[in-house]
Amino acid sequence: MENERLNQLMERAGVRQYDCYQCGKCSGGCPMAHVMDLKPRGVMRCAQIGSLRRILESNTIWLCTGCHTCAERCPHDVDIPAVIEEMRYEAAAEGLTRRDSKVLNEVFLANIRMFGKNHEMLLAGLYNMLTLKPLQDMASLPHMYKNKLLKLLPKEPKNLTEIEALVKRAEKWRGLK
Repeated sequence: MENERLNQLMERAGVRQYDCYQCGKCSGGCPMAHVMDLKPRGVMRCAQIGSLRRILESNTIWLCTGCHTCAERCPHDVDIPAVIEEMRYEAAAEGLTRRDSKVLNEVFLANIRMFGKNHEMLLAGLYNMLTLKPLQDMASLPHMYKNKLLKLLPKEPKNLTEIEALVKRAEKWRGLK
């Protein structure tokens, strides 16, 4: 039963878990890997061996910033952020949300509304301030900025009206509003 549910989630994400051959490029480039209990590669490994519960109970699905670095580095174009998004929805449906996941979701959607895509530095900064942990990521900032894993300023979005319409449709579709 759990394998069937996992396969349905993977299908909804549009990902075949066996396309991942565990090269590790995803985890090697992930700017949040240092705080995750399962690296992106680990999420895919759990999906391959049928450990849905391990994925749903991980902090990884709530810490992923959606930057798509993992997907961009993948030689097989495995869309790990899509998998993580589906796992978030499934965890929320089971009541397995983390204490600060609602704050993260709200900050993420505000980020999308403002810039048309996620701006990781702003996401992390606002999240840290709103959860009263303003310095939790400070040690990793120099490394991340030096290696161009983060951009200091976001680019100006071109179609804010279209972006807002898409966000509203997504919220309605997922039952968020």
